[in-house]
Amino acid sequence: MDYSYLVVEKKGHIISVTMNRPERLNAFDRQGVDEFIHIMTEYRDDPDLWCMIITGVGERAFCVGLDVKAMSAAQKSEKGRPVQEYTFWKPVADLMQAINKPFIAAVNGWCVGGGWHLVADSDIVIASENALFRDTHVNVGLINGPEATGLAWKMPVGIVMRMCIEGRHWQATAQQAYQWGLVTEVVPFPKLVPRACEIATHIVEESAPLAVQGTKKAILGGLSRGLHEGIAYTWTVLPEVHATQDLQEGPRAFVEKRKPRFQGR
Repeated sequence: MDYSYLVVEKKGHIISVTMNRPERLNAFDRQGVDEFIHIMTEYRDDPDLWCMIITGVGERAFCVGLDVKAMSAAQKSEKGRPVQEYTFWKPVADLMQAINKPFIAAVNGWCVGGGWHLVADSDIVIASENALFRDTHVNVGLINGPEATGLAWKMPVGIVMRMCIEGRHWQATAQQAYQWGLVTEVVPFPKLVPRACEIATHIVEESAPLAVQGTKKAILGGLSRGLHEGIAYTWTVLPEVHATQDLQEGPRAFVEKRKPRFQGR
């Protein structure tokens, strides 16, 4: 596929995806969504891709969500009838939520509205010092449902509620997002992508990929089941790696005092 909205780079087991529409603050339209669907499907199906980094080009914005101008034009073309532009991100969200491989979001500048999808569905979120978080769904007549619900698992629900209901008049800085647990690290903007690559390298070079995927599966599956049923569920996930070559390689590398050579098998 030829990409116009995304810049895709692969280095070893790491795939980096950069939203590249700076003139629209990396807002996505239907073309952008189609490209995300394609790259998420490739990431899911390629056994040699073990970690994905998602960021936006430039300092001004990570992603401001749906291109409202494009949405307005679509409404006019449909003569005021409801169109599907409001929910066309759902296939991307469904893919991200179904993939057990890790996602790292590197947030630069503004993260607004539908840009929250990528933050809510990523496993590790880091931010540059100039990152700002705001939600404007209600200001354009839209409901913030899936993003807000995903965020409520990661940060205090009262803060999520205020941000989503008050809309554009309330925003959070990178440091506030860090204090609330949404962001795990704040770095200067020039160090943002290099730091995301460093974290991804730790994952793909020193962690067994099937163990990483199983850990994500266990955590998310456990959370969805409540405390007691969730812990019981995690025990059922553990045997998934018992017969793998990587589980033999890990202890062997530890004893031999060398870096493990995991294969994902």
